[in-house]
Amino acid sequence: MVFEIWLLLEVVTLGIGIPVLALEYYWVILLAMSLKYPRNLAKQDASLSRHPQVSILIATFNEKFVIERSLDAIKKLDYPKDKIQVVVADDSTDQTTAIIDSKAQDLIRSGIRTVVSRRPSRKYFKCGALNQALEQATGEYVLLLDADSVVSPDVLNKGIDTIGSHPRAAFVSYRYGHYNRDYNMVTKLFALSQDIGDTISKMGAYHIDAPFSAQGGQTLVRTKDLREVGGWTNQRIADDTDISIKLYLAGKRGIYLSNVKIMSEDPSTLEAWKKQVGRTSQGWWRCIAHYWTAIITARGVSARKKAGLMLMLMSPFSSLSWIVVTFLSTIAVVFNLIPPATSIFNSPVYVGIVAVPFAVSLASGAWALKVQGLMTTKNVSLIPMLGYATGGMLVLGSIGFFYGVFDRMGFFLYRTPKSGAVREMTKTSYFRHLGNDRNSVVEAVLGVAGIVFAWFVLIHGVWFLALSMAGFGIFTLKSMNLTRYLTGMWRGPMGRLGVGRWSRNTADAPELSAVSLFQSVRSYPSTFWAINR
Repeated sequence: MVFEIWLLLEVVTLGIGIPVLALEYYWVILLAMSLKYPRNLAKQDASLSRHPQVSILIATFNEKFVIERSLDAIKKLDYPKDKIQVVVADDSTDQTTAIIDSKAQDLIRSGIRTVVSRRPSRKYFKCGALNQALEQATGEYVLLLDADSVVSPDVLNKGIDTIGSHPRAAFVSYRYGHYNRDYNMVTKLFALSQDIGDTISKMGAYHIDAPFSAQGGQTLVRTKDLREVGGWTNQRIADDTDISIKLYLAGKRGIYLSNVKIMSEDPSTLEAWKKQVGRTSQGWWRCIAHYWTAIITARGVSARKKAGLMLMLMSPFSSLSWIVVTFLSTIAVVFNLIPPATSIFNSPVYVGIVAVPFAVSLASGAWALKVQGLMTTKNVSLIPMLGYATGGMLVLGSIGFFYGVFDRMGFFLYRTPKSGAVREMTKTSYFRHLGNDRNSVVEAVLGVAGIVFAWFVLIHGVWFLALSMAGFGIFTLKSMNLTRYLTGMWRGPMGRLGVGRWSRNTADAPELSAVSLFQSVRSYPSTFWAINR
């Protein structure tokens, strides 16, 4: 009986681990290919002989702190104003509507045609808003922006010049820039994780003409191609991934411009970041559930492209795979289902196989910094810390998998809250709805279990597994910002004495979280792979 259980555990472990290892080694290939990316793909002095009409689509929902800056940046585009149309897909229910109406008039006075598209309900959320706005777009190209996207003056010239030299290309994806990169430790780590994803998955994929997902707020797409694939699928959460898959299945390709940035705001708390990870995982797995048969049976799409699409979509599965493999191995050791010496985590071969992608993640971080001219000692020191920050997001990433596969709405944010480049979040109540929800119960249980199991596994001598479980448990609990509850336990009674009152605002002390993260990281070696957004 014990042998049968052991055999079952081994089969499950291998079955769920092999796809992720395939993905990780695919990233090794992409890293190598990114070294050959033409860094001067976008001409420095791109000048167009013809200026086609361009429609700029911006989807907004209660973005009062960032939308004004985004619309102001459009006025500074180095492009004929009579060739630009702005369509704002506004679903807002707060002061954002007044700000947009005012800035729309400013754009019109500057010579830019501007339309505000509003709906009686938020049916289908962002995808529904974009589809309605697309009906009003008149441009040959559509520049897709988020409410916090800040364009540089040369974005249109360089994007149109580049896509014009690639007849099969349907879209251009610009590099994700970070205008609040140095706000706190969380934004620095998020920026680095995004840099790695862009540098490896997009620079490498471009060189070998492999699929990659466009970024919703940093993409220029041919309008006719967008309409030919039917726009966005209304039931999707990951609108950018959905449209990318449709374009690839239609035989198109994407271009990545590494040296042209569209700036955006990074999440400034671990809670906001990890819930964004959960939403991304949910959205991507909804795409897999919907498109996997279409990908397999697509005509005119090579087997290599199909494999690339499936591997691209497989990224969020890493979270669930890590949890299942690690917890099954732990249970097998703790309950003596297998001899500790036979655990895969005691196998030099397995540790070596895992070590290769981990080493690649370190190398890719350094390469991503070098590409952007950000190779400083301070930035390089963040690379090994990134695994710890993302380690606390494994649970929500896994829960997102189940919500996505079973087509459940879930409990994630459908808009990452933004506060503006310099506005202090503690002066607003904008982030209060980021409190823990019932998913947090699962996080807490698994986090505590990880720490407890780590002790028993260490006693059995499987140190690599023990370190992995301990790190997972500590940073899962850390990402929940439990210190605010301890603070509440103190301030609650003291509030009755007039000393103060506890607020559930999760942004009360972002810098404190950064310091605590530093202190925790110094105590544990890095054992996690960074999660690809």
